[in-house]
Amino acid sequence: MTRELVVFAASSLTEPFREIGKQLEFSYPGLKVVYNFAGSTALRMQLEQGVPADVFASADVVQMEQAKKSGVVQGDARIFAKNRLVVIAPLNNSAKIMTFCDLGKPGVKLDLANANTPEGNYSRQAIAKTSAACGADFEQRTLQNLVSEEENVKHIVNKFQLGEADAGIVFVSDVTARVSKDVRTIPINDAYNPIATYPIALTTKVKNRASAEAFIAFVLSPEGQVLLRGHGFIPGRE
Repeated sequence: MTRELVVFAASSLTEPFREIGKQLEFSYPGLKVVYNFAGSTALRMQLEQGVPADVFASADVVQMEQAKKSGVVQGDARIFAKNRLVVIAPLNNSAKIMTFCDLGKPGVKLDLANANTPEGNYSRQAIAKTSAACGADFEQRTLQNLVSEEENVKHIVNKFQLGEADAGIVFVSDVTARVSKDVRTIPINDAYNPIATYPIALTTKVKNRASAEAFIAFVLSPEGQVLLRGHGFIPGRE
């Protein structure tokens, strides 16, 4: 008999979580892991609207805390991974984006995640912090270049593939082997680069508790942490 485990996870977790799901399905015959990958804010709102899930993994603590307040997750949320931001530009780099400060140049078409999402919030934090290094009006100039806001980071990469953006800000883990063929990366100085923190928890309406707990345990295990590191994440214990 097939047992279904439903995992709501931030879109940046797509690749490592799919691998984890395959390993669990192999270890637990009859288990089927079903994912809903989207922006953490959208996932939290779906849970609040009654959409069923067993596990919630967010790209920031804020969305998890809001989920706790609204009563859709239970127990202690465990920090399992961290992440940093990076600028991406098309391979032809026609806008000549060489440094983070170049995001404020006139005419640059910038694409960011929506400000209500963890990634969008982190991106704007980085822009605000870097004003000290890039000029007092850097934040204003950069946000004036914003041509599109996306609900999740995968849509930012799609904009490059369609030729609709000169630069974007994504998580380091989003620059997968497939994505790296289409973009170049520009680092953000650690002094201005916020660390994204990823918590995971059981939902209050969990139906497959044993499998949900096994999934979370694997994510937190040394094997799971090595797998996350392999996908560009910083292990949660560091």
